[in-house]
This record gives sequence, C-alpha cells and structure tokens, in this order.
Amino acid sequence: MTSECFEMKEALRYGIHAEIEAKNFYRIWAESVTKPHEKKELMKLAEWEKEHEEDLKKLYLKMYGEECPIDPHMVVSPELKVQTKDFGDVTSLLRIASAAYLSEMRAKEFYERLEKESAGETAIMFGKLKNMESGHMDITKKRYMAIREDVVGFRAF
Repeated sequence: MTSECFEMKEALRYGIHAEIEAKNFYRIWAESVTKPHEKKELMKLAEWEKEHEEDLKKLYLKMYGEECPIDPHMVVSPELKVQTKDFGDVTSLLRIASAAYLSEMRAKEFYERLEKESAGETAIMFGKLKNMESGHMDITKKRYMAIREDVVGFRAF
C-alpha cells in the first residue's frame, strides 16, 4: 500500500468518526430544546451527518474492501463533547452554537482538502460533502445569531 493510500484511508476513518460525533452532538442538542422548529432543524442536521457517515463508510468499503473500524473512544472534535447540563442556559447554548459553527467550518475545510487530493467520483463526492458542510455552516451561524440575540436583546448584525 502506498503512503498516499494510507493517508486517504486514515482521512476517511477520521471523516467517519467526525460525522458520528456531529450526528450525536446534534441529536443531544435536539433533545434539549423545547421549540418544535428548533428540534426539527437540529434533527435535520443530525440526519445529514448520518448520511455523510454512511456515504463515507460506503466509500471506505469500496476502496479498501473492508468496513471501517469504529473506535467509540476516538475524539475528533473535542468542542462537540458537551455534557447535557451544558444545554441548560442561554450563554452555554451560545458557546455550543459557536462550537457547532466551528466544527462545520472544519468539516468543510477537511472535505475541500480531500476533494483537491482525489480524482473522479471520489473527488465529486468530497465536493458534495464540502458544499453540504458549507450549508451546515449557514444553518449553525443562523442558530448562533438567534441565540446571541436572546442574550444581548437585539440583533447586532
């Protein structure tokens, strides 16, 4: 196996773990909100992350002929490892919304790099994931701004 293949294999494994973390993060956040539209929005993000996870797992299987080993203790984005109690007040929610935005931005940059380093249908898939993560950035920024407005009492931007 070439070092380039090894790097792609590890990158895919990393990406799969990142999508699992993001999916779990949005599900936990959705469980903590009471407004139906917020719950729906966060569950939609969790579903999208699950779809990304499944797409990457399929690619991993196709490229390496084996299922990706999942390490339940692997932490890709420590900022997404929040405790349920962290969802209790608005300033904590503001921090959580900020972490979500940063995580989506890192995911976009990660897939952008993989898109540039691959070719063919693999590059196309990474490009689609990059674009989806960009959309997630928009959603999480909107969520952050709404929470921020609750904290400061007016819309600053």
